[in-house]
Amino acid sequence: MGSKSARHAHRKKARERRGRPSDNGVGGQTPGRFSALTERLAVYRGCETFQEAAAVARSRLAESLDELVRLVEPYDPWDVVDLLLVRCTPPPAVAGRQPDPEAIVALVDLVALIVRPRDTRTASAPSSGATDKRPQASPVIEEVHRLALRCLRSGTDAIAFETAAMPADALARIRAGAVLREVTLRNAVYPHMLRATLRALFGHPDVAGDCQAVLGFTVDDAISVLEACSRLRADVWGRRTREAADAARMAAFVEDAVRASGMDARFEGQRWVARERLRDAVSAMSANPADEVSTTVAELSEYTGISPETVGAVVDAFVLPPLQQSPREAAGLMLASRSPLRMKPLLRDAAGRVLLVHDALHLPAIREVFEQRLKDGGRWDAYSKHRGAYLEDAAAELLERHFPGAAVYKGFEYFVPDPKKTGSQTDPRQFTKCVEGDVLLVADGIAVIVEAKAVALDPRSRAGESMKLRRDLTRIVTDAASQAQRLRERIESDGGVRLRDNTWLDLSQVREVHSVAVSLEDLSGVVTITSELVRAGLLPAENLPWTVSLYDLRAISELVERPAELIVYLRRRTDPETTQRFGAIDELDLFLYFYDNGLYVEPDPKQVAQAPPRFGPPGVAAPRRRGAKRIEIITSRTERLDAWYRHHLGLAKDPVPKPALAADPAVLALIDEISALGAPGWLPVTAMLLEGSVKEQRRFGTVAKTLCHKTLADGHGHQMTLLSGTRRTNTTMLVWMTVPHPALHNLMQTRLQHYVTARKHQLQVACAAGLLFDAGNGKLTALVFDNRPPTPDPVLDQDTGGLGL
Repeated sequence: MGSKSARHAHRKKARERRGRPSDNGVGGQTPGRFSALTERLAVYRGCETFQEAAAVARSRLAESLDELVRLVEPYDPWDVVDLLLVRCTPPPAVAGRQPDPEAIVALVDLVALIVRPRDTRTASAPSSGATDKRPQASPVIEEVHRLALRCLRSGTDAIAFETAAMPADALARIRAGAVLREVTLRNAVYPHMLRATLRALFGHPDVAGDCQAVLGFTVDDAISVLEACSRLRADVWGRRTREAADAARMAAFVEDAVRASGMDARFEGQRWVARERLRDAVSAMSANPADEVSTTVAELSEYTGISPETVGAVVDAFVLPPLQQSPREAAGLMLASRSPLRMKPLLRDAAGRVLLVHDALHLPAIREVFEQRLKDGGRWDAYSKHRGAYLEDAAAELLERHFPGAAVYKGFEYFVPDPKKTGSQTDPRQFTKCVEGDVLLVADGIAVIVEAKAVALDPRSRAGESMKLRRDLTRIVTDAASQAQRLRERIESDGGVRLRDNTWLDLSQVREVHSVAVSLEDLSGVVTITSELVRAGLLPAENLPWTVSLYDLRAISELVERPAELIVYLRRRTDPETTQRFGAIDELDLFLYFYDNGLYVEPDPKQVAQAPPRFGPPGVAAPRRRGAKRIEIITSRTERLDAWYRHHLGLAKDPVPKPALAADPAVLALIDEISALGAPGWLPVTAMLLEGSVKEQRRFGTVAKTLCHKTLADGHGHQMTLLSGTRRTNTTMLVWMTVPHPALHNLMQTRLQHYVTARKHQLQVACAAGLLFDAGNGKLTALVFDNRPPTPDPVLDQDTGGLGL
C-alpha cells in the first residue's frame, strides 16, 4: 500500500483538488472578479438585515446619481453619451477570452437619460466652429463610467436585498429576475436573428400593408434607417481610428529611420512633425464627437436611398420626446426597468440632428413600436393571426430538422374529457371537449409536444408589477405547460387521441414525451429559474416543459449536431432536480454548460439501488458525491458562440470552431453508425449512449472493438451485456454481439433478438437493445430494439429458463 506518509500526501492532494473552485458558479470567480465582488459588498458590512442593506444601497444610489449629474453638467450631453459608449463597447468576441465585466452598455442608457432632460443641446454643424468652444468631455469619461457603474450596482443591489427580505413571496425572485434583466441586460438576442424575425413578422404580405398604412413606412425602412444611424457612427470612429493608426505608423517609421542613420539632430524637425501629427490624431479621436456621429434626416435619406419623408416618419416614431422628469427621476425610471429608451432609442436636438443611443436598442424597439401602432390603428387582427402561425411554423421547423423521418402534426384539434360534463368520460369515444394542439413531432417512440405563445410582456410586467407579471407569465408559461400536459396525458393514458374528424391518431408506440413551450419574448432571467416558477405555482412540479424563446431555440438548433444531443438536453433541462441545482440568467449559458459539463445531477443512490434491475446497495462514495454538490450559478459561457457567429456571418476572418458536445469520440462514432442504420430504436438508443457518464461512454465506445478482437482470435461469436439507468422509467439494457462470419449474420441477428427480449423480461427494464457487429471489419450491421412495457408473460418466463438466464 505504500508508506503512511505517502498515503497522507495523497489524501492531502485529493482534498486540495476537491477544494479547487470549478470553472463556473460561485466558486468559479477569478481572483480579480472575486476581489471586486468583495469590495462591492464591503459597503454593506454591519447591516444586520436585508432591509438595512437595501436602505444603504438606495442611499448610495442617490448620492452617486447626484454626483454624476453634477459631473456631466459642463459638457455637451451627446459627447458624454458617445464617449461613454466607446468605453462600454467590448472588443469583438474571441473564444476563450472573458468579457470585461465593467463594459456594460446599459450604463449608456443611464447616462443618456440623465443628460437628456436638460434639453439644451443646440450645437451646429462642425464647420461652424462651435465645437471648438465647448469643453472636451474625454478627460472625465472614466469618472462618468465609475459613477454610472456605482449607480447601476447600487440599484441592482437594492433590488436583490429587497427580494431577499421577502422569502415567503413566491413571486419575488421571478419579479426580481424580470427587473434585473430589463435593467442590466442588452444584446440578449443575436441581431441577425432579430432582423430575420422582424422581417418575417411585419414583412408578410398580409401585414406589410397595414404597417404602411398606420406607420407610413415598412419594417425594412425602419431597419435601414435605424441601422444607418449605427453605421454612420461606426464610419466616423473607424476613420478616426485609422487616422490615429496611420499617424502612429508614420511616427514609428521616422523614429526607426533616424535611429538607423545615427543623425538624430539633423532630422529633429521631421521627428517633431511626426510626433505632433500623432498627438493631434490621438486627441481628435475623442474630441467632441457628437456632431460627427449624429446625423440628419437629409443625411440618412442620402445614405439609405429612402425618401426624406419616409426617413422623417421613422425618426418621429422612434425619437425620445422631451421628458418632464428631473435627471435623477429619469435615471430612476431606467433603474426601475421603465426606461423610455426601450421604445424610443433616438435622441434629437434643437437643430434636428439625431443620435442613436446605442445599437442594442433599436432592433428590439421595432417590434414593440409596430405592435403598439397596429393596435392603436385598428389593424391588429391580421398581424395577430400571422404572428401565432409564424411562431408555430418556425418552432416546428427548428425541431423537425433534428428528427429525420418524424411524423409532424400542426394545428390539429382533438377531443379530451370535459370536466364540466357529468357522467363518466373514460373512453376517448366519450370525450366531448375539442381542443387544439400547436405542434406534435413523433420520432422512433419519442414525442415532442410544442406549444407556441406569441403574446408579448406588458411594460408593467417588465417593471415587476406582481399582478401583471403573473398574468403575463400565466399566458406565456402556465397556459403552454397545461396545454402540453393535456396532450401528454392522452398519449400516456390512451395511447393516442381522437381527432376532430373522429379519426384515431395512434400514438401507442410512444414511450417518452417532452413538452416545449416556445415564446417570441426573450425571458432571460425568468424562465431559467424554473424552480421558482414551480414554487410560485406557474409551472407543475412534475412533467416540466422546456420554456424557451424562439431566438434561443434557433441558436440551440444551429448548434446541435445529433438528435440524441437534443433529447438528452431535454431530459436534463426538465429534470426537477436540475432546476434546483443549477441557476443561470441565459438559456444559452445552460445549454453550453450542458455541452461542456453535462448539466448532470447525481441521482439519489437509494432510489438507484431500488430501481429494477436492482444494482445492489449504494457504495460509500455515491451519497458523499451527491451531498457534496452545491447550488451552482452558471456565469456567461457564450464567448465561443459569439466568436463562431462572427466568423459564420462573415464579420471576422479567422475561423472559429462551433461549440460542440464534449463526449468520447468513440461513442460519438458509434452513435453516428446507429443513426445511419436508421433501424427502429435508433433515437432512444443513441440518447442512452450519450447520457452515460464519462466512464460509461469510454466503455461503450470500446466494447465492440474488444469483442471483435476476441472473435477474430478464436472464431466464435462473443457478447457483452451492460445495464444503465437511475430510475425504473429509464433503466436500459444494451447487448453487444459479434458475428464470426457474414454467412451467419441472419442466424446471429435472430439469436440476438431472442436474447434481448428474454433478458429484458427477466430484468424488467424499461427498454433493451442489441448491437450486432461484423467481427471482420468491426462495422455495425444490425440493431434490435424492445421497448415494450414490462408485464407478466408466461411464454417469456419459459424462454428465460430455456436460455439459462
